[in-house]
Amino acid sequence: MDNNPQTLLDAVVARAAQPTVNAQVAVQTKVEDAHEQMRESFMRVERFDRFVSEGLMLGEAKELVHHILVEHETTILFGDTGLGKSTLAMQMALDVADLGERVLYVNFELSQKQLAKRFPDRAIPPTLFIASIDYTLMHDVTDQSLILEEIEKTAAECATSVIIIDNLTNLCINSKEGGEAGNVMLRLISLRMIHDWTMLILAHVPKRKPGDPLSLNDLAGSKILSNFADNVIGLNKSKLGKDKRYIIQLKYRSMPIELDFRNVQELTLAKTDGYLHFDFGDYGEERTHLPRSRDEKAELERDIVCELKKPNGKSYRQIADELGTSLSMVARVAKHHNLCQKQSK
Repeated sequence: MDNNPQTLLDAVVARAAQPTVNAQVAVQTKVEDAHEQMRESFMRVERFDRFVSEGLMLGEAKELVHHILVEHETTILFGDTGLGKSTLAMQMALDVADLGERVLYVNFELSQKQLAKRFPDRAIPPTLFIASIDYTLMHDVTDQSLILEEIEKTAAECATSVIIIDNLTNLCINSKEGGEAGNVMLRLISLRMIHDWTMLILAHVPKRKPGDPLSLNDLAGSKILSNFADNVIGLNKSKLGKDKRYIIQLKYRSMPIELDFRNVQELTLAKTDGYLHFDFGDYGEERTHLPRSRDEKAELERDIVCELKKPNGKSYRQIADELGTSLSMVARVAKHHNLCQKQSK
């Protein structure tokens, strides 16, 4: 036996280190076994530092429609019935298809004749497809899973990258119930992620006070739907005219919110350039588009009376313009307070 002190020391160190080496090998074997098992799992697991590094190399978020539609994300556009959600959605479909994107518009709302009348002279890009449901061919019209499967199949056949659903209420019969709406939304989100689609989903709002500002709480099934969506855009009527609307960003995941209650964007419904569409206009505070509250109306009436009582007062039109109201409102107040004779028309 070698009695060299150094040799003996090396042997002691080797024996002491052996359990550590064995433990490391055991741990590594378990990790490899776990990775092997996870290859068959739907859960993707990786080191976070690599995950972040790869993520930083991905491109920046890209808007397909300014302030509304972001590429590879899910956007909900909601508003009351009759405001023109379908008109705005089809306008975006046309604009995005004009850019070269292949778009599938899933139509639950309008007939072929109703849609055709809206676009008599508008050039239709060949990359825009429309899918309508023939309920007579369905054994169970309430089976949303069948419709979702057909949407996926149709989108694949048309090789589309942008999907527009018009609308969630028709797709989800019980969309006012959070659980049902959540199940449908979760399936739509999963399809969007699997196929890397850009998705726009139209939704209605339950009854609400017309003078209240729009909020996420106005979206039917709001908590679940807004949590699942990347972006939530509200469309509301404006008191500035029967053809006036405004849009507001209530959630915008990848970019700063620019259209908040202090800076909504005005839209004007028009039928020019050969089709029905919205012209995007100026920006301003949301409250300028909302009906006045009872207190605000009373205050306005007091201001009108005050102007009418002034000697050598202004004309009805001048008062209306100065107070931001209508000519008919000034005339009604003057008549009600018997001040017509004091005002030269």
